[in-house]
Amino acid sequence: MKTLIVFLVLCLALTHASNNTICAKGYNLVNNKCWKLFQDAASHANAERSCSADGGTLFMAKNAIDNRAVASFVSSSGVDHLWMGVFCIGNSRNVCYYDDQTGSTLLYDNFAAGFPNSATGRCVYYSVPGYPTGQWLNGDCLQKLSYVCELPTTHPDVCELNFNDNCYFTLDAFPFSDGQQQCEQLCANMVSVHSSEENRYITSLYSTSSYDFIRLGGMAPSSNFVTWNDGSIMDYNNMERFDSTGCLYMSLKNDYYHSTGSWYTADCTTPKHILCKRPIGAPNCRSTPVPITPPPITPPTCNSGVHVAPGWIATPRYPSAYNAACQYTLTTFGSNRIRIYFFYGVYTPNSNDQVNIYDGDSTDAPRLATLYGKVGDQLYTSTGNTMFIDFVYRSGSTSTYSGFNATFFSIF
Repeated sequence: MKTLIVFLVLCLALTHASNNTICAKGYNLVNNKCWKLFQDAASHANAERSCSADGGTLFMAKNAIDNRAVASFVSSSGVDHLWMGVFCIGNSRNVCYYDDQTGSTLLYDNFAAGFPNSATGRCVYYSVPGYPTGQWLNGDCLQKLSYVCELPTTHPDVCELNFNDNCYFTLDAFPFSDGQQQCEQLCANMVSVHSSEENRYITSLYSTSSYDFIRLGGMAPSSNFVTWNDGSIMDYNNMERFDSTGCLYMSLKNDYYHSTGSWYTADCTTPKHILCKRPIGAPNCRSTPVPITPPPITPPTCNSGVHVAPGWIATPRYPSAYNAACQYTLTTFGSNRIRIYFFYGVYTPNSNDQVNIYDGDSTDAPRLATLYGKVGDQLYTSTGNTMFIDFVYRSGSTSTYSGFNATFFSIF
């Protein structure tokens, strides 16, 4: 019976799959992107939540063609301004970032004269009227504007959950090995995750469920390396909490230990809900995973500068004894907030060496905490989209004090 089901799935996929590029229902294909206009004005945060509910982002124009296309797309709607998937933490193009976490606007932008200017607001909007049409400006994130959501394109298939050229199938709770076998009956594997867009889409599939987490199709031998069941290369990491080598999970809720969409490790035997994934088109039920070699792990140095969530910071040479001070500016897209979690707290000899946490982008911002000595795991959340960490090193100690390591994430 199972063989017959697989055969029927193969036949249907071959019949229905085509080379036609399509978009999700309600979205329009424009320049190989999928866009949808929402005319009801919303704050930047609520606009982002609306896009995230579909697994998407606010629209991003990364070249002049797309920038002009947006104006044409909304030309008959009467809309004057649109929120964009860009935010700035300063007045330079290299500190204005795209929502999809692909980098800054340094390679392309269309800011109006005098912009970017974070003093007028860190959220970026698109001006439809004026000359030239399509200029970008900064604005207060709380003001209400219309917006365009963006999704990646895909191609036709028989599956209901079709996103970015992959089909997804939700299953009931199974142990890790049984879950993989169930996915293979659909010519699929337990899900691997390869971008912030895909990670966001998966959380959107469970937005109305009561589940706290799902099991992913990966094993994590360390905090910065994952082996995927389908043999794909690890090119994206959203690990928030690594307790020990084990199976990979995705959190679907915010709680003290986990952020929505973040990954963590736990046991492999307890039955948990499963998500399967296969490429669109004709399924390949006999693919052989490619062997993967873990990357070398090197001790961190002082990685001062701007770090976009999600990410990981640590004192120089961690977990060995630190030997220098360091400062870190943490940021996230739009009007989201930063949540930082210190895995093992802080370990310093005394107050000469301390970690100062500021609710903003400099030491002039309100201080959230000062940590030193030996303290347990700690969790802090910013009120805005930046956080500044100042690690002060005055003792000159050469003992075995390890300082700290921490992960930080973006939350609504």
